[in-house]
Amino acid sequence: MGRKRTRAGKHFYLSIALLTLLTGCTLSSESKNSEELRDSLLRAQKLFARKDYNGSLKEYQRVLLMAGGRTPADAAYFNLGLIHVDPHNPKKDTQKAVESFTAVVAGYPQSPLADQARTWAAVLDDSDKTKQELENLKQELENSKQAIEKSRQEIERSKQMMEKARQEAEKSRQEIEKSRQVMEKSKQVDIEIEQKRRERGR
Repeated sequence: MGRKRTRAGKHFYLSIALLTLLTGCTLSSESKNSEELRDSLLRAQKLFARKDYNGSLKEYQRVLLMAGGRTPADAAYFNLGLIHVDPHNPKKDTQKAVESFTAVVAGYPQSPLADQARTWAAVLDDSDKTKQELENLKQELENSKQAIEKSRQEIERSKQMMEKARQEAEKSRQEIEKSRQVMEKSKQVDIEIEQKRRERGR
């Protein structure tokens, strides 16, 4: 597990290094506002490297405003995605990360970052689907557990009702037996009385 995190971290920082190189090349080809954009982009990258996520987010949003839909807006969107997906970011937001990477793919298909952004978006989207599926399975399991518990309670109630019915049947049987014995005894008494009557008549 530690090995996977290290590998993911290396890829993460490699992406940032590659991004810095690509955006540097891109900015050098732009003449208008290139110095200001480059400074703002570098500031944003430094803030990100220091894990100042809020400061970096604001700086990249500033880059987006200054770029006006042109390069390096693709780099800003890409970096916004990386910030939102960074495991150390306490405000990590996978959905916003997917939106940022998708903005690169949709708005800047010729960007050298488009393929990486597409990969990030696909991986994160699959991850979200897996989480949702797991959540659904967890809910189904919980529902099944509740249904089983309800059935168990109903079975227990049925057992109690059957036991009560058995006890009532046993009580009725005893009462019938008692009545039969009383009738038998009464009949015996009648026979004895009849015999005494006959003996007196002789």
